[in-house]
Amino acid sequence: MASRPDLSLLSRATRRLALSAALSLLAMPLLAANKAGDVMLAHGVVSAHVSGGSPHLLGPGSALQEGDVVTTGPRSVALLKLTDGTKITLRPDSSFQIAKFETAENREEGLMTLFKGGLRAVTGFMSKRNPNAMRLRTSVATIGIRGTEFDARLCGSDCSEEARAHSTPAGRAGFVKGDAMVRAPSSHARPLKSGAPVYNGDTVITNPDAFAVLVFADKSRVTLMPNTEFRVERVEFKIAEPQRSESIFNLLRGGLRAVSGLVGHKGRGNYQMRTAVATIGIRGTDWTAMCVGPCQATDPNAAPGGNGFYSQVNEGAIEVNGGVVEAGNTIFVGNTGMLPQTIPDLPMPLPPDMPPPASIEVPETPPAPSSSEPESGLYVSCYSGICAVKTEQNEIQLGQGEASRVGNQGGPAQQLAEVPPFQAEDPIYHAVEVGGPLEQLNETLNNGGLECTVH
Repeated sequence: MASRPDLSLLSRATRRLALSAALSLLAMPLLAANKAGDVMLAHGVVSAHVSGGSPHLLGPGSALQEGDVVTTGPRSVALLKLTDGTKITLRPDSSFQIAKFETAENREEGLMTLFKGGLRAVTGFMSKRNPNAMRLRTSVATIGIRGTEFDARLCGSDCSEEARAHSTPAGRAGFVKGDAMVRAPSSHARPLKSGAPVYNGDTVITNPDAFAVLVFADKSRVTLMPNTEFRVERVEFKIAEPQRSESIFNLLRGGLRAVSGLVGHKGRGNYQMRTAVATIGIRGTDWTAMCVGPCQATDPNAAPGGNGFYSQVNEGAIEVNGGVVEAGNTIFVGNTGMLPQTIPDLPMPLPPDMPPPASIEVPETPPAPSSSEPESGLYVSCYSGICAVKTEQNEIQLGQGEASRVGNQGGPAQQLAEVPPFQAEDPIYHAVEVGGPLEQLNETLNNGGLECTVH
């Protein structure tokens, strides 16, 4: 049986916040409320009510007014679009109020309240025009929103269960110089920082001035050159049976230098690097791979010097399209199926400041508590812009790729070591963001039957 969210989140502070919001609404003049936005998606049971009024069901196209409290059922999701273009996705079992929403120039004010559950927001023009206009209140903190994309989640035991179900990292960034990012299979992007996790399916992208050294579970290492796109297809390391483990990567563009670990030494054929023209098998080695252009030539008779795949073996050996390349050799492959051609050297020298993979020391540290076993409380993760998390004790500024937690009884906001994966890669948000068919949401939400949907 699925466990219910931690009831401690419905604290006295939450009830006081709800009462305060209700009293402020009663004190307003009895005038027609301003329109605050519309419902773009209402999947399952989604309702709205104002203080003292009866709830009514919402469907796509339903109008939202100032003062509305929007509630989603246990297996329901809503996507709201406010009048300034702000988009808000409400998770299941959430309660959210649009207390005030004024977009007139020089009078901008957006005041919202999250009573329970969670949301992801991408703000519109109002917070960009007036950095102090948008605020999200909770029972333990107020979040100032300054032209940003962010998550806010009031967690009980539900977040711990989601975190345990999330896959463990395939590896971590041991060193990052310059700007690099990670694009998840959902297409959601996050900045890559030293120590940050990398998961199966992630694509790591380095900017023109960036290097990144990735360290994987079997101690293999990959140094990514500038302007490189590299995908971690699948890393599965069984420490007791390294010969049954596997590491499969994909070099999409750019270049890298790799040093294989236990998988490459103990399980030959289980360590592979894929490219557009070949799958390279690794035999316990230190080697360099480089794509010129799209890594594949359009000419079937491609010759060295143009587009294609290049590799240089420093130690050990690699297998390319049926040919074996031993240490001290450099090869070129222009098209799929082409046997490797031996050439004098790589088409361009390696960057002089490129760190060798083996030179990076990565401390053996367990996953951050925020990722592996999150405690109850408010979690705020910022993906772009600035999120200011203010409590009665302190205020911290979160930039791109940063997160914080505030306990469910209050206290100071604490910055976390990383954005918790249960939050960054929440399948609920991704099912809504990609705009796929409702069946995708059904699969994500269905734990014993889907609630009805208003169309």
